[in-house]
Amino acid sequence: MTDLYTLVNNLEDLLVQEFRTCQTIHQLTKEERSAISKNDLNSLSSIVEQKEVMLDELGQIEDRRRMIVQNLGQEIGISTPSPSIAEISQKLAADIGSRINRLREGISALADEIKIMSNGNRALALIALERIDAVQSLILDAIQPSLVYDYPGNRPKHNLDAVWDVDERV
Repeated sequence: MTDLYTLVNNLEDLLVQEFRTCQTIHQLTKEERSAISKNDLNSLSSIVEQKEVMLDELGQIEDRRRMIVQNLGQEIGISTPSPSIAEISQKLAADIGSRINRLREGISALADEIKIMSNGNRALALIALERIDAVQSLILDAIQPSLVYDYPGNRPKHNLDAVWDVDERV
């Protein structure tokens, strides 16, 4: 079986990797917001691909971390089958436990901020889609032939007030 020192070092290394991956995802989420705001679809597509790769990597790191946390919990005598990092950090030496706890808190804070930013990005994307839909409807309404017969050569009559939901009756 792996010794306690190796398990603790592996856990700390994985937490550092997880923190750095979260930092990268955080930066990509900021870039994603900028691309959405600028309607830059090429950049947005590239950023989304990069985020997917980073999220896959994060999932792999989390899987390895869970295994180490489970083994470490058994090694230090925690009886629950899947102990938390907070439980483990309390049982370790003060300096090591506080380092691990700070990493865990940093990861949690970054994850919360990424979630908030992602929700904002989603809202911006939905607004952009609604705007595109409105413009498309306006253009289609403007170019559709009139449903009322008119003399040849007369300009088609469009009721653009209906498109804008404006009632000019007073």
